Amino acid sequence: MVSVYSTKRREPRVKLNAPVVVTVSGEDGNSSAFETTTLDVSPHGASVRLEAPLSIGMIVRFAAKRYNFATRAVVRSAFLDRSAGGYSVGLEYLDRRNPLVVWQKGGSELSLGEA
Repeated sequence: MVSVYSTKRREPRVKLNAPVVVTVSGEDGNSSAFETTTLDVSPHGASVRLEAPLSIGMIVRFAAKRYNFATRAVVRSAFLDRSAGGYSVGLEYLDRRNPLVVWQKGGSELSLGEA
């Protein structure tokens, strides 16, 4: 497992608890879907809380439940969160940017908006 504290992010994230579904496909062709919420988001990734860790490099399907956004994502980090329970899993989107999180012009601050 990798600590998010030792991995430098390329962009800041916005704390946002949005309901999502993370789907993991197994080698046997079966898939498992986990309903959870995001811990934070950015245009190119998100952190979610799961009951079990996912392997670094694993490709999953990430889909928002309240707005139109779904993409494949790669697991970039996973660590045990003893204070909150479960695992914090960092995901990087592969196919599209998150339309809910946009950069403000003229600065590095993120804002939430409708796409």
